[in-house]
Amino acid sequence: MEATRLSRLPAAVLALSLLAGCGGGRGVYSNYRRLEELQLVETLGVDAGEDGGVLLSASAGTGAAGDGAVLSARAGALIPCMEALQNRTVRGQVFFAHTQFLVLGQAYAENGVAELLDYVERDIHTRMGAGLFVTRDAAASALVTGAGSDWDVSGVLASVRRETAGRGDSHVYDLRETAVALSEYGAALVCALRIVGTEGGVYAASPGLSAVPAGYGVLKDGRLVGFLDGEEAYAASLLCGTLGAQTRLLPDGSGGAVTVELRCPRPEMRCRRTPDGALTLEIAAKPEAVIAAAGSADVVSGDAPEALAAALDAAVREDIARVVRRAQAMDADFLAFGRALRLDGVDPARLPPDWLRTLSVRVTVDTTLARSYDMGAPASLDGGG
Repeated sequence: MEATRLSRLPAAVLALSLLAGCGGGRGVYSNYRRLEELQLVETLGVDAGEDGGVLLSASAGTGAAGDGAVLSARAGALIPCMEALQNRTVRGQVFFAHTQFLVLGQAYAENGVAELLDYVERDIHTRMGAGLFVTRDAAASALVTGAGSDWDVSGVLASVRRETAGRGDSHVYDLRETAVALSEYGAALVCALRIVGTEGGVYAASPGLSAVPAGYGVLKDGRLVGFLDGEEAYAASLLCGTLGAQTRLLPDGSGGAVTVELRCPRPEMRCRRTPDGALTLEIAAKPEAVIAAAGSADVVSGDAPEALAAALDAAVREDIARVVRRAQAMDADFLAFGRALRLDGVDPARLPPDWLRTLSVRVTVDTTLARSYDMGAPASLDGGG
């Protein structure tokens, strides 16, 4: 009996040593790092290298002191470039778990983002919830590394995300949403940025660079194939349910203009088959608009509001038709028509490869127009009350 107890003793000592974390960093805290030892990457820029490789630029800070650094590295492929980026810091380990934004340079996106998405999906330290952007006619490194001493690139991109959520000419999708859209529809929309100088526009800051929303970039099969601007971008947001509020100017019939604010929930999409078996996609949009500024009393009296609503119907219908034609010309289902087909029992995978190009689309728009939020006539300026 005594010998049995002694034989069990080494195993018990070993178990206790492991639970206590003893012996060469094998404890539960062996993977933990002190906060001041980490460089927290907030924004990561990805560009095509001159030799066909990858150029990474990172805006990083430390959690303890709050000071930051801008890092840059080049390599022949993404993972070696990530490792090279680690060698650029002298203050600690580069840490991607807090990355909020990822900016693609236009040239890199045109070459394809498959390697990047595959890496992010597999890597446990990189956030799929990071907002995704693509620059227009510029490299991502120009924004990440050249934002000026008074500018924080992560703060600029956070401002873009808030701004687009309210005005609707673009929308910031995250990496997860982009990967899902590419997987399901073969196409996705990405918030596009145009890099602008701050000199002469922001007087409290030293000259540098900033970014403004510039419509959408269109990814097809993982490659950037074009951009949507202006009314096309607004119409894409409307069809995808991310419009927010759009301000439009319409003629008032007397040489002036009336300003309306337009909102619209995601339109209903239904797939119909004609007797000969052809597919027709029906899009029914029901915008809501208010008169934000009326140039004259004629706009809010008599039959004028009904005429204005009809003009809005025609304008929105044409915008939707234009972006649908653009999607068909690109053969890129960034408007998720495939989702509507599946909901009505039609599998796009069983259709001919060019089903989007040949799909018949019918658009109806029925706008509800309010004269104003709380006024039935323009503000009185003649002392009549």
